[in-house]
Amino acid sequence: MNNPNVLLYKWLVINSFAALLVYVAWLRDWISLVIESDASSLSIVIGLVFLVFWLTSSFHILAINREVGLFASGGKTGIAADYFDRLRRKGENLGGEKVDQALLASTLRARMVLPIQIVAYVANVLILLGLIGTVVGFVIAVSGLGDSIAGGTNIERVQGVLGQIVNGMGVALFTTLLGAILGGLWLQIHYQMLVRAVGGLIVDVIERADIEIIPEIYRSRAEPEAGAPAE
Repeated sequence: MNNPNVLLYKWLVINSFAALLVYVAWLRDWISLVIESDASSLSIVIGLVFLVFWLTSSFHILAINREVGLFASGGKTGIAADYFDRLRRKGENLGGEKVDQALLASTLRARMVLPIQIVAYVANVLILLGLIGTVVGFVIAVSGLGDSIAGGTNIERVQGVLGQIVNGMGVALFTTLLGAILGGLWLQIHYQMLVRAVGGLIVDVIERADIEIIPEIYRSRAEPEAGAPAE
């Protein structure tokens, strides 16, 4: 990456735009409309789960941005520096054998990718919760329709059942909408940002190890041999 803080800038731009949309929705009372129209409270559950894992994904984004900065500046701490130290120790333990970083590279990839997989999983869970809300809403609406047919032409009963049908449709529509926006869009964007940043950092670390660290290991092996006294 040319700018080590590019991930942070992307995060700021995307979340600033999303926060603006949330603010507009709040000003127009769309948020209160969603909460009041959802008799199942699934919208609140979706919102709370999203908030927790938005914070989790944001923490990972800031952590990866820090690691990118440490790698770009050649810092002595961080994931990249730790990887280079492990590679040097492996070279020392191998003696004169060839240094192959394939296993260490796989370990590095697992250490960096596995913690962010939860973000993609929760994003899909939010979409599924929205679909469950759709089913629950239609069940409420259909049960209300059945009561209306069985109840005859009593006006008050029909009005009550129509309200139940409207509530069911509110549950169906708003939970689907929230699951799609919060899980299918917002968290998925965070996850894609993380995947791209982590993948780019792993490639850069492995490339530098091939170009700089492994040749450095071979040079350190050759120096004692060159300085050894002739018999």
